[in-house]
Amino acid sequence: MLQHYVFIKYLANTADAHVAEFCRRMLALRSRIPGIEHLEIGRDSLHDARSWDLMLIMRFASVEALRQYQQHPDHQRVMAFNGPAVAEVGSVDFLHA
Repeated sequence: MLQHYVFIKYLANTADAHVAEFCRRMLALRSRIPGIEHLEIGRDSLHDARSWDLMLIMRFASVEALRQYQQHPDHQRVMAFNGPAVAEVGSVDFLHA
């Protein structure tokens, strides 16, 4: 089992409507891309200096399933939509028994 976490910081002028639409599009991928076993989105509530704006919590059966998801055209379209509004992105991936 592969746990996949993505952290996103948006540019300062990013509209809340954009972030909400990104979340909607990401959640729609659950039914369109095979291999996504879990997809949860958390938006930051505290807005501290060290906070990230959004976190994706995902689970895949394997690294190969993650790679297939990352290359899927539907995922690529969502990333193209969100990319111009992103200031920073980070990820953590680990195998979980």
